[in-house]
Amino acid sequence: MPSSATLGRDPVGLEALDDKARLDLGWPQLVLHLAARTHTSRGGAAARALLPGLDVAAIRSRLAEVSEARSLWDRGEPMPFGAIYDVGDHLDRAEKGGHLDGPALREVGATLGAGRLLRRHLSARSAVTPGWGDGGRSGEPQAPRLAGRAALISELSDVAGAIEDAFDDAGQLLDTASPALGPLRRKAAGLRDELDRKSHALLDHPAIAPHLQDRFYTRREDRFVLPIRVDARTRVKGIVHGISGSGHTVFVEPEEIVDLNNRLKLAELEVSEEERRILGELTLLVADAVKPIRVNLAVLAELDLVDACARLSTDLRATEPLVSDVGEGSAGGEAPIDLRRARHPLMVLSGRECVPNDIVLGRGGTLVVSGPNAGGKTVALKTAGLLLLMARAGLHLPAQEGSSLPLLGRVFTDVGDDQSLEQNLSTFSGHLLHLNAFLALGDPGTLILLDEIAVGTDPQQGAALAEAVLEALAARGATVIVTTHYDRLKALAARDGRFANASVGFDMVHLRPTYELHLGVPGASGALVVARRLGLPATIADRAEVLVGTGSQAMEILLQQLAEERQRLREATVEAEAERDAAAAERRRVEALTVEAEARVKAARKAEHDEAVEALRRARVELDRLRTELKRSGEKATLSREEADRADRAIDEAARALKQHAPAPAPAAGRPAQPGELTTGTPVVVARLGGRGVVIVPPRAGKVVVQAGALRLTLDEAEVLLPTAG
Repeated sequence: MPSSATLGRDPVGLEALDDKARLDLGWPQLVLHLAARTHTSRGGAAARALLPGLDVAAIRSRLAEVSEARSLWDRGEPMPFGAIYDVGDHLDRAEKGGHLDGPALREVGATLGAGRLLRRHLSARSAVTPGWGDGGRSGEPQAPRLAGRAALISELSDVAGAIEDAFDDAGQLLDTASPALGPLRRKAAGLRDELDRKSHALLDHPAIAPHLQDRFYTRREDRFVLPIRVDARTRVKGIVHGISGSGHTVFVEPEEIVDLNNRLKLAELEVSEEERRILGELTLLVADAVKPIRVNLAVLAELDLVDACARLSTDLRATEPLVSDVGEGSAGGEAPIDLRRARHPLMVLSGRECVPNDIVLGRGGTLVVSGPNAGGKTVALKTAGLLLLMARAGLHLPAQEGSSLPLLGRVFTDVGDDQSLEQNLSTFSGHLLHLNAFLALGDPGTLILLDEIAVGTDPQQGAALAEAVLEALAARGATVIVTTHYDRLKALAARDGRFANASVGFDMVHLRPTYELHLGVPGASGALVVARRLGLPATIADRAEVLVGTGSQAMEILLQQLAEERQRLREATVEAEAERDAAAAERRRVEALTVEAEARVKAARKAEHDEAVEALRRARVELDRLRTELKRSGEKATLSREEADRADRAIDEAARALKQHAPAPAPAAGRPAQPGELTTGTPVVVARLGGRGVVIVPPRAGKVVVQAGALRLTLDEAEVLLPTAG
């Protein structure tokens, strides 16, 4: 077995193994996706250079920061990244005594301003702010960790303010950049205006106009000149400043404007010198603040990276995992890999359909994944490995909330064809070279991913070798996920508690993989079944079954039947759940209709009862009126007292019948009266009617008289309650 020193010089040494694992698992593609979500060049560089290697404290801190940044995005208040430039070269130049021009200074100023804005944005979300935001967790600081990091940003208001005050939006120095600059510029502008007027006037001068090549004036060597024909160059007195490309025109500065040109040149030199002086002063301000500005750049890049991680988390619909250190727990089941409904991030980001799966394995255990080709075994293996790398880099995982991982220190992979013509290695030799390294380096802090272990040689010997290697890795405490077609490896879980089976599904009816990972059961390779259904001649398939052997074929058939039964059970479960949901929906619909119907009937009965009560009331009023007339008219009344009494009794009987069929009143809200409480005028509740009234005759011999609306009622004292509050 090779030593670590030997491996350090070997093509499969630790560094090479780390590089291979990241390459096999797609880490370079993932960090490109991350970099695409950054705002700044330094943030993008940090994303592309991101490696999984943080310690557990740093990982937990990064995960919490990413959660804060994502929360800000979810609330519509993300970190503001304005005009942030990579001004490192400008700082180097200023530090070495060079002068920064206007664009460079403006980039420095804009970067300082963006840092100031970001710091204040996060500072406002660092303290407890009850009621702040729209429905957030009132009373909790929103981004305390990010605010703490942003507190390292120096605002450098004197530097940023001086730069901001010196330039306009186009990047030109303002006249107010210094007390002298404005007057100097106005002086130069006045001289240019005077030269414009004089030059224009010379175009019509009788001693010059006949000799002009064209009627215009221009500037050569920063001096106003006129275009004179070559043949007349001696006719115009002045200084020649050049000749045209055709050779037909000389550009002459007439002697009439030589002095004015000299004065303009001096004025422009004064302006340039003042501008240079201002830029020099601003550069000195930057040079004096180089160190804090460099710190700002580093903090801004880190915050940009965290923000990109948050955007990636949103796009992956990811969650913050629970992470544990290797020392937190012991091998053999504690601190397990427990990924719930995990999805491969690169498949999600590419828009491809990705079936979520649970991947569960105790630390120090070995998960043997079997099943048909193209069924998703390698995807499940790579998902576990890539998600571990993501967790070790402080990234959220595309898995259900509550997923957890032990932060294993290294991931080793043996995935794909390791044939090498340069090293004269066959596929089997290439795999064996890696297995040798894993056996030397595997320990409780490693996750080893083996795709189709020990293939490329005699199957029986390969299976035996694979079993021996897995047993040795288990003895070293390494956590292993291995894909295989070997029945020998599928049987390990039955006799060794360190091993567990899992299988990927395959729909034999439609001849397509389901990409679902089933924990706890091995899977059939299904090669002969698929071959038959794809049209392989029966004689060949039959012969293949004979060659496979009775035992192997029986195991394959059993595993296939188990897979088919599992699929039927799953379909039945889905169908039962659908029927249950439909039944529940129908029950809710019927209950709603019943409640509605009962409400309508109750409303109709109440309306009818109210109408009947009103009719009885009117009849009693009319009867009382007739009785009054009888008393007044005596013998002359057309209606006898006997008839009135009969009518009165009939009305009472109708009222009693009406009460019996009245809608059930709501339970009365009241309490029994205590002795002496039922006095004249006391408001009461009539329990039998569910209505209210007023005592008009206090209790006598257990009876009390109550006026309830138009009704005068004589009731048992127990039927009258005193209303409670509300």
